[in-house]
Order: sequence, then C-alpha cells, then structure tokens
Amino acid sequence: MSLRIRLTILITLLFILIFMGASYFIITNARNAIFNEVQATATLTLQLIKIALTSTASSEQSELQDQVLEAISRLEDTRHLHIELYRYNNPYRESRQSISSAESLSAQTIAPTWYARLVEPPAMEFHHSIQELGMPETEIIIRANPSDEITESWTETRDLLMLLVLFVVLANLLVYITLGRGLRPIDSILHGLEGIERGNYRLRLPEFKLPELSRISSKFNLMAEVLQKSQEENLYLTQRSLAIQEDERRKLAYELHDELGQSITAIKAVATSIEQQSSRGDELTREGAETIINLSSRMYDVAKNMMQQLRPPALDELGLRTALQDMIDDWNARHQDIFCYFSFSGDVDGLGEQVDINIYRIVQESLTNIIKHAGATTVKINLQEITDGGQINNDRKVVELDIEDNGMGFQATDVQKGLGLMGMRERLQALNGSFNIETEPGKGTRIRVTIPLTGRG
Repeated sequence: MSLRIRLTILITLLFILIFMGASYFIITNARNAIFNEVQATATLTLQLIKIALTSTASSEQSELQDQVLEAISRLEDTRHLHIELYRYNNPYRESRQSISSAESLSAQTIAPTWYARLVEPPAMEFHHSIQELGMPETEIIIRANPSDEITESWTETRDLLMLLVLFVVLANLLVYITLGRGLRPIDSILHGLEGIERGNYRLRLPEFKLPELSRISSKFNLMAEVLQKSQEENLYLTQRSLAIQEDERRKLAYELHDELGQSITAIKAVATSIEQQSSRGDELTREGAETIINLSSRMYDVAKNMMQQLRPPALDELGLRTALQDMIDDWNARHQDIFCYFSFSGDVDGLGEQVDINIYRIVQESLTNIIKHAGATTVKINLQEITDGGQINNDRKVVELDIEDNGMGFQATDVQKGLGLMGMRERLQALNGSFNIETEPGKGTRIRVTIPLTGRG
C-alpha cells in the first residue's frame, strides 16, 4: 500500500471519528433541548388551565362542564401537548375525551424513525383534578407531544450533518490531492535511486518546492557527483592499467619473437648442421644433435604459443576477424570433444586497437572458462556491427558479441570472481560497454557484450 493511500486512510478515519463525535453531541443537545422545551410548555399550559378553572369556580353545576371544556378548547392549538378530560364514573362513554387534535408522534414528524427514537424525551404526563369544582372523579391530563420540536430539531440537525459530511468529503479530497502533489517528487527520487543502482551516476534530481525534499535532492545530487567522479577516476585507472598491461605484453611478445625465437632457430640450425656433417661412425654426436633439434623445436613451439597468448601477431597484421578465426581454429584443433562455430557480420575490422584487443581477450577468456567449467559440446560465437537504435549514444554504431554454449550452466547469483567474469566487466567498463549473462542450471550459458564505437554513426 502506497504512502499516499495509507495517509489518506488514516486522515479519513480521523474525520470519521470527528464526525461520529460531532453527531453524538448534536443529537445529545437536540434531545436535551426538546426535553426542556416540552417540559416548559407543559408546565405553562397547566398553570394557564388552573387559572382558567379558578375563574369558573362560582358557576352553576349545569354550566360548569361547558365552561371547563371551553377553557380547555382555547388551548387546543398549543404546541407539544396532548390534553384530555378523564371521567372515572362514566362507563358508557369514552373514558378519555381528547380535547386537542394531536395525532400520533410518527404521523406528525417528518424526521426518520431512528432520529425520533434518539431524541425523543422521556414520557411526561401531568394530572390535575377538578373535583373541587363540582365535577367528581374527573381530572385533566396533559401529555407531552414533542413531534413539532423533533421536526424542527431534525431540520436543523440534518442541515448541520449534511454540512459536516460535505466538509469531510471536501477535506478528504483536498488532503488526497495535496498528498498526491506533495509526494509526487518521491517517484523522481525512486527513479534516481534506481538509476544509481544501474550505475548511471550522471543522473541528477531537480530542485523540489518542499524544503525537506529539496534537501534530499541536494544530498542526492552531491552523492551522484561524488560517485561519478569516482567512476571516472576508476575508469581512467582501468584504461591506463589495461593499456600498460597490453603494452607490456606486446613488448614481451616482440622480445620473445626477436630474441628467443631467433636464438632457438639459430640453435636448431647449428644442431642440424652438426647432424649433417657428423660421420656415420660418430653415432653419439649425431644423436646429441637430434636431441638438440627436438628440444629446440619444442622450445620454439612453447615460445610461439606464449607469443600468441601475449599478443597475437594476426591481430595487428590481419585484423580482428582473422585473429579470432585463427584462435578458434587452433582451439578446435586442440579440443576434439567440443567444437566452436564462428560467424560475423558488418565491418568488424578496424574497430580500434582498444576495442579489438578487448574483444579478443573476452573471447579468449570465455573459451578458457568453457573448457574449465561448462562441460559443453558446442560453442557459438557471433560478432556483428549494428546500429543501436538509440539505446546507446543516439543511433551510433555498436559492436555486439554473443558467446553461447550448451553446457551445464549455473546460477547467475553464484558467479565467482575466479571465473574471469570480473575481468571482462572491467574491460567493458573501460570502453563504456555493457555485459549481460543469461544462464540457468542445465540450460547452458549466453554472454552478450555490447560496445559503443566512437566516431561511427
């Protein structure tokens, strides 16, 4: 669950609690107000009835009942009340004579039943006997009828609750929009962190409006700048190290070729001459000469192989494609149980000295790893020059190298430095290239190398 949704839910719950609390106080106050209003009205009406009955105390018995009914009828329209005249000694008539026109509570109020039950005050009933006026066993009963007050209270409460609900909805919507705009920079920060994770140290964050996020952006950019400088320094050191290493190998290969190779050739020539000039009877001299010839040939082969490993002459003389083909042909000749196929497309010669030697070393190291660890029977190597399509250096040319075998594979997370893959990555980092491994136990391994070609496009 995102931070925005989580905060919105928490604020919504807070608003709901506030709404429930406000509703409780509104309903409680409404109930108390209705009770006080109805009680006051009932008390006042009872006092008025007493005053009216006092004025009829001197009337004749025949006129008394009519005067009482007339006095009560004047109060027929009194709000909140239900007035009745009750006779105990008249079994043949209605025991309760309703003088007012009050109806049932549910019929008189427009408030919903649940609200009426919540705010309805306790039942109030007032009795006043009029036996002393000459009407024995007769009393006036006043009952509270809060329907009008409940209707007024419901109208006010409904408007207030609707206003409160509208406020909660608008406030929640405003909070959601504000949080969305306020937390929007977090996506940029996460994108920046993902870029740093991929090694894109040139990525920078914009300056945000919020002070806290602006500080994060400033610290992030400072960190990226430090990492970029460190990467550039490491890249320069790697390039220098590889250049020095290859230069030393080239010099050593030339020394082996010019000095050791020529010396071995001279020794072999002298031994051959001794062998040819020795008489048939001098068997010991002839055998010694043959031994020198054999040792010289072996030493020459060893020196030639060392020169090939240090700096292949074909790479400088014939180009990358021929050098790779010679290395792969020699590799196939030395390993009869596995065969390597080589294919190419595009102009793969003249890619540049650094690109040529590093591709050659990567193929060389890959073939060594396959022999040591893969247990494969087939290897496919493809070298091609293609247009990148904008992924690297805006549609410039790149060289792509694919090395695939049908060996046992391995878990990509279990790659160790001893497999030579770290050396490949270092070479590619020095060339701003990319390195990708696709492997799975039992399904072989595929290495894809992509190197941008400076100056081609």
